[in-house]
Order: sequence, then C-alpha cells, then structure tokens
Amino acid sequence: MKKTITPCTVEIAHTSRDFYAHVELQDNTIRPGDQVLVHSAPTEIDWGQHIRVEREATISRAGWLSRFWTKWIARFELTTLYEVSFSTMRFSTSRRYPRPMPPVRSDATDREESRR
Repeated sequence: MKKTITPCTVEIAHTSRDFYAHVELQDNTIRPGDQVLVHSAPTEIDWGQHIRVEREATISRAGWLSRFWTKWIARFELTTLYEVSFSTMRFSTSRRYPRPMPPVRSDATDREESRR
C-alpha cells in the first residue's frame, strides 16, 4: 500500500441545529478501498460548540485487487436497504408484522371494575 501524508480540515458541530463531523482533504481524491487516518483529531466537543481545525491525514492507497473487491462487495451491500418501507406489511418471514396491539381499556371500564 502506498501511503501519502496530506493536510486536512476537520469540522465538528454539536448543536441543536447541527450534529456532524466532516474531514476535507486538500489536493487528494479518495477512491474505493482507500483508507484515511486523521492525526490528533478532536473526538469530543461540548454541547453548542462548532469547531474547525487544521490537521494532517495519512491516506493508504488500495491496490488493484482491493479496489476491485470493494467495488464488487458494494453492490451487494446496497441490497440491505431494499426492505425499508413505510407500509404496515413486512415482506420477510422472520417475524410476524404488524404485531397485535394489547387491548386498550377505557376509563369507564376501569371505574366499573373498581366498584365491584
């Protein structure tokens, strides 16, 4: 694996409006199978903060076999998203869905039973 050290910008936000962590590499493109390690990056910030820091990152370039493998496997990983839906039916047979709701008792029924 070929390794390259490059400057990067780390931006982290932890507010009521935003919650994210982004890394922008300068002068480099990442391809399938490559790995990036950011040196001395902040991992925690307090509530309400938004920080932007300059750091260095090491990019480990993938070989042709690793790049091919990553592209091939990515096609099958996409299929895990296919069962997402907003309907009341579940298409897999692993569990029964929708689950039966427990009976809801009204206040009038509770009062009658408490008098007895």
